Amino acid sequence: MKRAARLVSIGALSLALLMILQGCSSKSAEKPATLPTPAADAPRPVTDLSQVAPGNALNPFGKKDQIIARKVASEDDDVSMPTIDLGALGTVRHAGDDKHPCEQRLLNKKAAQFELVSIHLMDQVFSQIRHLQSTEDVSHLKLPTDLRWVIITGTLNHDGMLRELVIEQHSGTAAMDKMMITACKKGLWLRNPPPAAADASGNYKVRIEARMENFASLDGEHWEFETYMGLTIL
Repeated sequence: MKRAARLVSIGALSLALLMILQGCSSKSAEKPATLPTPAADAPRPVTDLSQVAPGNALNPFGKKDQIIARKVASEDDDVSMPTIDLGALGTVRHAGDDKHPCEQRLLNKKAAQFELVSIHLMDQVFSQIRHLQSTEDVSHLKLPTDLRWVIITGTLNHDGMLRELVIEQHSGTAAMDKMMITACKKGLWLRNPPPAAADASGNYKVRIEARMENFASLDGEHWEFETYMGLTIL
């Protein structure tokens, strides 16, 4: 009697094990759930940082625009020209803000080669222009539509200190000329300038070209301006 009960118990256990194994095999045979394919433009997390392309926060023109600027600048070999059509050269870098917009361009091969120096100089000069635009002498100006570019050449010594300014072309408006001369006096300087950017005499010669247009006025008397700038390293 006891032996029969033991056999029944063993049989029941075997049957239970068989059912468990069949259940596992049937689950393993099931196909895994298929996840929907994300849209091509859907954001996706990046867990492998090697997939991320290196960036350069000091390259405000961007790689593509930098290539364009250098290609165009390489075609500008005659830096002795008194003026350059900024609308046809280089690529635009937007500076300033919505209230004080500014467009900047590199105008020759050397300026593109030392682009960070060029941008630094233009930003320093534009900072002074932006300040001077709010003064009474300038803010009330209603500039003519045929205002010419002010073109100024500055010479910096081997330490990057400004030594000379020469105005190559007047704008036709005395207040504009005076403002640009003041801005260049205060903005054209370099700390630890790269020796390779110097000319044969060891000095640094840069040509700044600038033009302004009336942009907006709240009272019809005092104006905000849009500024256009270009820089050549001679």
